[in-house]
Amino acid sequence: MTQNTKKQKELIDIFLADNPELEELTDQLATFNVFRALKIENMEIRHSNVLGWLLDPSESHGLGDIILRRVLSNTLLLSDKTIDHISPAQVELMDFYDIEVRREWKNIDLLVIDRINKIVILIENKIHAGESKGQLAKYKKAVNEEFASYSIVPIFLTLTGYENNDNEADDYIAYSYVELLSVLEKIFNQRQFQLAEPVAVFIKHYMETLRRLTMQDDSMIELCKTIYRKHREAIDTIVKYGMKGAGQQAVEDVLSKDGDYEILYSNPTRVWFIPRTWANLIPENGTAWTHLERPVSIVIWIKFGDNKIYGRFELSKMNDAKLRLKCAENLKEAGFKLSKKAFNENATYSRFWSKSYKVTDMTDYEEVQTIIEKLLTKAKAEFPKAEKVFQTVFK
Repeated sequence: MTQNTKKQKELIDIFLADNPELEELTDQLATFNVFRALKIENMEIRHSNVLGWLLDPSESHGLGDIILRRVLSNTLLLSDKTIDHISPAQVELMDFYDIEVRREWKNIDLLVIDRINKIVILIENKIHAGESKGQLAKYKKAVNEEFASYSIVPIFLTLTGYENNDNEADDYIAYSYVELLSVLEKIFNQRQFQLAEPVAVFIKHYMETLRRLTMQDDSMIELCKTIYRKHREAIDTIVKYGMKGAGQQAVEDVLSKDGDYEILYSNPTRVWFIPRTWANLIPENGTAWTHLERPVSIVIWIKFGDNKIYGRFELSKMNDAKLRLKCAENLKEAGFKLSKKAFNENATYSRFWSKSYKVTDMTDYEEVQTIIEKLLTKAKAEFPKAEKVFQTVFK
């Protein structure tokens, strides 16, 4: 054991032993929260469901239209955009008793329709991922066509209230979960005693979830700062050596289970491997992936990120450029999709199959393992087709 390693172990011992701040943080994190228990804290669709429930005056929360009124007036108050001359004061004087809330109408996250005041609130909800190009403009157009005589209030709801990247949809109002939380907290503090107990508990859990998502939980922030300030070296060491997460471990376990695959390289964000049936066909003539255990020119890799797990078949640069081109052409003839760049003599990496699945919690080993197995099942269906190409090209 080196002196440096010995010191690191001592620091971790000090960090874990008799650490009252760490015990307090553990207690806070262990407090029951329905959203955390169901592992839906980061799922946009679940937040949209809760928001739709809160904004509907006829729903079982018993708060009537106050949340809808406050959210709409708060959104207009914070915005520099004018919506058909509707002011926050006007909104506060309106009655919202004929409301329809639609979920996923034409793929729009939330649509709140007020038939009396002729207002439609269009909400596109993004927790982590950004919007697709043209997505917001398409949604606004669909709503305008369906509700031509209505005032449209388009809202882009994110954790921090950042502006959208769609140049054709710059009339959307940027609104944040921080601001939404502030509205909910004020209403809850004013009316909590008139709420049914299950409703009060549910809303409290949701506000706690929003505080953590938006980093508005002051006590937890201060506690984490104190712990990090006192034990910086130990925490940095734990992060460094503990980076091998559930994703990497799950892939390695699934690939090693039946011995059908050869792992060529593995790190916390990506695992490179090939089926053993491919390994017997593909020569060691690759020049691009210098980090792999063997210089093969065709691999499969699995990547983790953005709440998704990605799988790819990829062809790399070869010592023999003509052989690489022949391989690319044969893969295309076999039905695989390759970009035009794949047929360039100087091409380095060319994808010829891809698939991805969403994951709720990247630290949940069982969920990740299930998705990896699902991804491999899809990939295996393509193996025979690819192997016929390799048998022809590398004979």
